[in-house]
Amino acid sequence: MTENKRFNRKNGLKAIAVTLLLCLGFYAHAQAQHREFNLLNGQAFQVETSVTSNAVAVRGKQRIEVNSQSEVTKLYKVVSKDADGYQLNVSITKLDGQIGAMGKKFKYVSGKGIDSASNINRALDYMVNKPVEVHINKFGLVERHSSYKAEKATDTLVDFAGIQPLVFEKGILLNFLADFTYSKNLRKGYSWTDDVEIDQQKLHTEFIIADITEKNTVIKFNTEIRGKLINSNTNGTYVLDNASGIIVEKLAYVLSRGYEISAGKVMYEVARSSSIIEKTKAIP
Repeated sequence: MTENKRFNRKNGLKAIAVTLLLCLGFYAHAQAQHREFNLLNGQAFQVETSVTSNAVAVRGKQRIEVNSQSEVTKLYKVVSKDADGYQLNVSITKLDGQIGAMGKKFKYVSGKGIDSASNINRALDYMVNKPVEVHINKFGLVERHSSYKAEKATDTLVDFAGIQPLVFEKGILLNFLADFTYSKNLRKGYSWTDDVEIDQQKLHTEFIIADITEKNTVIKFNTEIRGKLINSNTNGTYVLDNASGIIVEKLAYVLSRGYEISAGKVMYEVARSSSIIEKTKAIP
């Protein structure tokens, strides 16, 4: 396919691998020129993500079924602007999670006291209000970020549930920004596909513009990933704000199957289905 019909698929694949398919690090770039973002000092964005996940992990005769629901709120605040781009302060401000496994239910509500003896509660509590400094360039790509000790936010059941701490990778587009520019030449039904192989993982994505106005563009997608450890199928929808380049809403359903390494460094065969709703808005 030609360059002007491509998403930034290498970075999208890396984001999928890092966040176990749940952070929606996809890209909406269908033009030859990359979009430049215009952010303001003090500007803030609130990202609310709801995830329902069902997973089955098997190792020999051991079988673990994990069902989870989580509501995560993240705050992205622009703290400075320079010639290269923008410095942001990012944190999880709220996390409510419920995990059911092995006949038991574990519930966590941020802001309330935790059971310090519970590995799950400690792992989830560590994710909240731990700011990360992130620098992005004018195209929204991460250039550098402060360290985040994600290993402290790790527990086997939390891993299988798919609840993830903040994760950033150099060269990855900030996940609520879309590398997409509205054009009157684009029409409903315009579609394109993309295929790439990276690190022995094959990614095939089909995109179609489901609706487009001067204000918003709705893009539907279907993605297949074939890799050494995990295979997945994802279908969903993006709703883009054309003026700002913000993905104001994401809907996705993910089916994945493969192998994952637990917090205890044990390999499990895992099958997971996840439904995801993510909404982003600018706040005063």
